[in-house]
Amino acid sequence: MNKTKLVELADEVLTDVDVDMQSVLKKELEINLCEKLADIFFAAQRHHKYPLDVGRIGKNEKSYKAVKPILDDCIDKLLGKTK
Repeated sequence: MNKTKLVELADEVLTDVDVDMQSVLKKELEINLCEKLADIFFAAQRHHKYPLDVGRIGKNEKSYKAVKPILDDCIDKLLGKTK
């Protein structure tokens, strides 16, 4: 096998590996993003359920403020008050 053929074969293999790795990366990013979003929504929930959660008040309030527009939109749509 000459050098050109070897390089072409390596390129072909790496292309397949790259496509597979992009799929794996996307799946892992989706999982991590879901976990991070769940953490934020959970902290926002704790903001209301446990307002005096010592050591987490700032984090919970910040999370609540971050998700408040999303909550408002969802609740408005649920109650028929779409903008």
